[in-house]
Amino acid sequence: MFEKTKPFRVFFWLSLLLIGFFVFFPLLWMINTALKPTSETFSNYFFVGPLTLDNVIHILTDSTIMAYLRNSLLVSFGSSILATIVCSFAGYSFAKFRYRGRGFVMGLFMMSQAFPQAILLLSIYELMRKTGLLGSYWALLISYVVFTLPVGTWTLKSYFDQIPDSLIESAKIDGAGHFRIMRSIVFPMAVPGMISIAIYGFVWSWNDLLYSMTLVTDPARRTLVPGLVMTFLGEASTNWGYMMAASVVAAIPVTIIFVFLQRYFIQGLTAGAVKG
Repeated sequence: MFEKTKPFRVFFWLSLLLIGFFVFFPLLWMINTALKPTSETFSNYFFVGPLTLDNVIHILTDSTIMAYLRNSLLVSFGSSILATIVCSFAGYSFAKFRYRGRGFVMGLFMMSQAFPQAILLLSIYELMRKTGLLGSYWALLISYVVFTLPVGTWTLKSYFDQIPDSLIESAKIDGAGHFRIMRSIVFPMAVPGMISIAIYGFVWSWNDLLYSMTLVTDPARRTLVPGLVMTFLGEASTNWGYMMAASVVAAIPVTIIFVFLQRYFIQGLTAGAVKG
């Protein structure tokens, strides 16, 4: 280990401040723009001029934006729950069962990560059209589960690998079936990993623009991100005050989730990275 000399500490803190500036300055600028009066949107002052909550109040009282927010919460929570359930069963299957083609399927899971989302959209769009799901929330839910599946399955597999087979065999001797074993023994021991996958799936679907704008075109069913783009971004003009206020409101659910569940999220991803 090298000695932490004074020049090293200076370099460390300067680097930390520089990284923090690049990370947090855009967020502060967004909040600053959201709090400016519309007439002062392009003024250069930073939290020192006239500030107002008019933009935020307008967003919170806009029934259309609130409908987009409600749709996003429905889709994001739904896809998060579905992805966690599917990844849990898939991870348990890979960890505790031995069957022909298991290694090949596991390899396919990882290979799927190599394809760009835009290319996969072509086949997913056609699949949803032929199955009659195009334009419904099921098209989004299935798509989001598909993209969460590889990371989620491998993360949870690393948890299930640590559960002794003898524990499962003892439960079988006592008369417990596979579903009883998973529900009562296996899944409770993998709660941090399951929560981390749920958060990952929620954030992925919450921030998505490409799929939500392509697979669902009905204005009444739009989620928040495409709804904001279609409402506030125009060819002739853009209302940046409203746009930034809506972005602040959109960041609140994700922020709340991370504040209360960050311990499980970090624990889950760390364990998934080092176990197995």
